Amino acid sequence: MKNLLAGGFLFVGGAVLLTADGAVSPVISGAGGVCTMLGVGILLYFLFSNNGKYE
Repeated sequence: MKNLLAGGFLFVGGAVLLTADGAVSPVISGAGGVCTMLGVGILLYFLFSNNGKYE
C-alpha cells in the first residue's frame, strides 16, 4: 500500500510541476515530467503485480 501512495503522490506532484511555466525554469518542468513518469511506472507496476510483488 505504501508503494501505491508513493506512486500517486509522485504522479500528482509531478503533474503540478510539469504545468509550471517552462520559460521561467525549464529545469522545474523537466523534473516534473520525470516525477510524473516515475509515478506512472510505480502505479502500473503495483497494478499488474501481486500486491507489489512478483512471485
